[in-house]
Amino acid sequence: MSLIRYFFHALTVAQLVFAENSCGDVTIQSQSDADSISGCSALSGNVKIDETFSGDLIINSVQKVTGSIIANNATQLTSIIAPSLESIGHSFSLTSCTRLTQLNFADLTSVGEIYWEALPALQSLTFNTGVTEAGDVTITNTGLQNLDGISLKTVGKFQITDNPNLKKININNLQNATDLVDFAGNWDKLEIELPNLGTAYNMTFRNISSVSMPSLEKLMGQLGFWGTKFESFFAPNLTSAADVTFNDNDKLTNISMPELNKVIGGFVITRNDKLVGIELPALKSVTGAIDFSGTFDKVDLGSLEEVDGGFNLQSTDGKFSCENFDNMKDTHTIRGTYKCKAVTDHPTNSNGKSGTSTFHGNVSSTGTSNAASSSAAVPATGLAALFFALAQLV
Repeated sequence: MSLIRYFFHALTVAQLVFAENSCGDVTIQSQSDADSISGCSALSGNVKIDETFSGDLIINSVQKVTGSIIANNATQLTSIIAPSLESIGHSFSLTSCTRLTQLNFADLTSVGEIYWEALPALQSLTFNTGVTEAGDVTITNTGLQNLDGISLKTVGKFQITDNPNLKKININNLQNATDLVDFAGNWDKLEIELPNLGTAYNMTFRNISSVSMPSLEKLMGQLGFWGTKFESFFAPNLTSAADVTFNDNDKLTNISMPELNKVIGGFVITRNDKLVGIELPALKSVTGAIDFSGTFDKVDLGSLEEVDGGFNLQSTDGKFSCENFDNMKDTHTIRGTYKCKAVTDHPTNSNGKSGTSTFHGNVSSTGTSNAASSSAAVPATGLAALFFALAQLV
């Protein structure tokens, strides 16, 4: 009997080893390749969808992929359906799958990284449970109309670009972003709602019609808006940020950041021709330069105590006085180059370029040094260091 038991024990071990070996890397060229792993609840390697695959791909029974799911240039792939898959350890990478129309991952909650590029036929996601964990997310050049099913709590890089049909993004669960959050080149009426985002690193927005971040408290890096179509920006809880830029937002009438007290870098507001006033009542410290130019009539910087870089404030219709700022320059509260003009026909930013969209070209600006300026037209991470370094030249 003991010999028989030993034989069956050895057979069982051999079967387990065989099963384990058969649940590693797999290349799928046809549905039969996918069917061959249907007995595996977990795959310990990568799933590569070959570029020759054609039609709908169904991955049954697999609950976990410790590696990546990859499809590159699978131009005849029309859908991927994985009803039981809960997690992908590394990358979910789909590139140049031009006929892909459906991603059905009903139970998927965790992904190491999402990277989707050149998926023009993909219009929606069937992620019923919702992906709540992902490291970085890059979605570019797709046909997606929304990101329903991406329900992240935290994210590293979140880059959503060149999706011309993307109309609305609401990621209700997102609380923290540790790398670049970037929206650009999507539908120009894109609405973005990030109601619970409290902390972030760099955030840049282009070509959007609205953005809501009522819980945002702290930005470690840049907050920038270029060429947007929203009328008002409201960040009621934001207390600090690095570089802050509002440039060429032609419908912007109001900026409200009542608790903002510190900008660790440069602060640029320029070429926002419908902006009626700049009111930052809690702002105390700017470690770079202040560069405000446009057609606004009101300025409230009543708590300002220090500007380590330059100071440029110019408007066509200013009803404010430069007297307080003159005194701040005299007492070296403003340490860089200084210019304040409440009323001027051609307001310029600190590098001599027009501060309004109604006047073009460079305007000479006697006494204004580039040492305290920033390039409002060129968004870049790390402008804080640039502002600080240039301020030392003054």
